[in-house]
Amino acid sequence: MKLLISLISILFIGAACAHKKEMKVNTSETTPGTTVNWGGKPLKLHQGKIAIGDDLNALAQKTDVKFPFNNKVTVISIVPSIDTVVCEEQTHILGETKKLKPGIDRIVLSRDLPMAQKRFAKEAKLENLSYVSDYKTASFGKTTGLLVEKSALLARGVIVVDEKGKVSYMQIVSELSELPDMDKAFEFANKLSTKN
Repeated sequence: MKLLISLISILFIGAACAHKKEMKVNTSETTPGTTVNWGGKPLKLHQGKIAIGDDLNALAQKTDVKFPFNNKVTVISIVPSIDTVVCEEQTHILGETKKLKPGIDRIVLSRDLPMAQKRFAKEAKLENLSYVSDYKTASFGKTTGLLVEKSALLARGVIVVDEKGKVSYMQIVSELSELPDMDKAFEFANKLSTKN
């Protein structure tokens, strides 16, 4: 029993400190509506499409997901579930970075329940992010081809939209267990932003 309690404690401590650990950044990408990999094993994405130049507001109107756009350049971090180690790290990177200009908005999109997102935000002390959930019907994931069919979770990635909501940069990682290149997305967002 003591061994079990010790193992559980180690898991919780490891999870709490996970965002401090160095994780692999994936510089390759996949096309929405095709496949992603999990540990090298291919997983099919729901048929759908999102591409550079698309109006994210128009795409979202076809779904039950509403983005809090404020006519600002916005970085959208897409994670399968914020309560997993890699997703937590990705969310901390977005929430803690000093590399983004102050006028750029930050959104985390997942299929987690809104109450789970609120709990995570409070526990992680990442209140400077907006959290958006595709939990009801996965309609956004299906429409955009970002839904992993087998797990019904979203693929991992990062999207940057301009002040009008046009998709200007996108990386959907080819390997779900690895982080997207957030620094590259931040650099792109800063170039788009007209604010200092």
